[in-house]
Amino acid sequence: MKVKNQNGDVLTIALIFVAIALVIFTFIIAVFMSHINNILYNLKLDMYSMNRSAIIAVNKYSTSMDKFSYNVGAYKDEFIKFLKSNYELDENLSNDKKLITSVEIEEYTIYEKGNRDLYTNKMCDTRTIHTVLSVKIRPIILKNYLEDIFVFTVHEDVALSSMKTER
Repeated sequence: MKVKNQNGDVLTIALIFVAIALVIFTFIIAVFMSHINNILYNLKLDMYSMNRSAIIAVNKYSTSMDKFSYNVGAYKDEFIKFLKSNYELDENLSNDKKLITSVEIEEYTIYEKGNRDLYTNKMCDTRTIHTVLSVKIRPIILKNYLEDIFVFTVHEDVALSSMKTER
């Protein structure tokens, strides 16, 4: 009578289960990272729109580019108002209940023509509003361990010359 060794069968089944678990975990991570990339891309588009809206809000009574205000503080105040409103942030630019849990404004300045953008190291062709945000996104899994990993830097420049002043 021949006795069959069943250790090989158990090992094969265990390896199949581990492989399936890894494929599922990889799929979940890929979907989550795709979602984060989408959030960051939309935030970058929103930064552009919020800066343009700040320019319009500060200069709503200006009739030409020559009369534009270039007060970086006024633009930043309007930008922060739009940022709080769009992402439902409190006075500290945070909201623990949303996917974007906090935002920190790292840089907000106006570069003159010929200045070097310190973030991209390129020369500015025109007068530009330069904005760099640090964004903290809440992870969907392992929140206590991964929350400090999901901090991203988003950069956007808006050329003031791109504003149309036709009335």
